[in-house]
Amino acid sequence: MSKGMASKKLQKTPEQLKQESKRKSQLFNRYMLFRYSLAVFFFANLYWLLVQLFQPSLYLILPSLMLIAIIIATAEQFKLYSAEESRLTKTEFVLRAQAILQGLIVVLVILGHISTLFPTFSNHTSAKLFVIGLQLLGLALVVLNIKRLEQVKQNTDKY
Repeated sequence: MSKGMASKKLQKTPEQLKQESKRKSQLFNRYMLFRYSLAVFFFANLYWLLVQLFQPSLYLILPSLMLIAIIIATAEQFKLYSAEESRLTKTEFVLRAQAILQGLIVVLVILGHISTLFPTFSNHTSAKLFVIGLQLLGLALVVLNIKRLEQVKQNTDKY
């Protein structure tokens, strides 16, 4: 086979390129909620880690571990663009771990550990309510992501 014939076989038609571009765009949109949510949780945990550095405690481990897990889940997101099958095991693990962590924070704040968890906040009711409110918003975001994850697993999402 000559070089000219081989290069013609490798070239894609404009329609094939358009379909390929459309599919990549769909995959990008399919996982967008996960990417942005992981980014929100990354920066929330990073902020918590930085705040913990002012008054180090054993709780310093929690945001550190979550940051590592979120980075691993984010790497999984990038691999999905070239994968035929969507397996989001790391993302699901991180979301569930984040939900457990946020539930734990709510319990610890109620039990009066707010100044140890977040040294920049006082032990007043308004600070407790603020932190609990943020955690509940985070839990709502996790629930939304897990529902979306189930749709992706069952291939019932719009993509």
